[in-house]
Amino acid sequence: MHGFSFRHVGDRARTLAYAWNAEPGGHMRYVVVEWQDRGTLVHDPSAYLAALPSLQDALPPGARAHACDPQHYDFSAARCVKDLRLTAVPPTDGVPASLTVRFEPNPWKHAEGLTIRYRGVASVRVDTDGGEHFDVADANSLRLDEVLPHQVGCSHELRFVEGTVRILCEDFEACWE
Repeated sequence: MHGFSFRHVGDRARTLAYAWNAEPGGHMRYVVVEWQDRGTLVHDPSAYLAALPSLQDALPPGARAHACDPQHYDFSAARCVKDLRLTAVPPTDGVPASLTVRFEPNPWKHAEGLTIRYRGVASVRVDTDGGEHFDVADANSLRLDEVLPHQVGCSHELRFVEGTVRILCEDFEACWE
């Protein structure tokens, strides 16, 4: 289970400006993405999918639609998030209230890319497994993600081959385009 702590870092009119303290290299609560023997990367969303029916009503509408999309964790589906490539690392300092994150399609799997528009952004955290700069190269593609209810709205954790992006926000809209 994640341990989160918050501290106010700004005097925005809205009270959502917080610094999000999480363990670097932490793990998603339900979704498993981990290296195992002989360099095998295991992907297992089954615990999240089992928990999702009890979580979905607490998620904001856009986040719920994204998390509950039937193709989201179907690894053979054109709209599965696995293998998308982040186009740019989101800012972690001076985070805007609205943030757009784009993913390019994997040409072997996706017909479209994914654009996620976050609103009411409270925090963005980017961690890499080795502490170096987050690389947006093809080799560091999105493995899986996890959306959970949070006191500000929701948390969206995106696990890549070599790092994690965590965004706290009021809600977000995910559009395949």
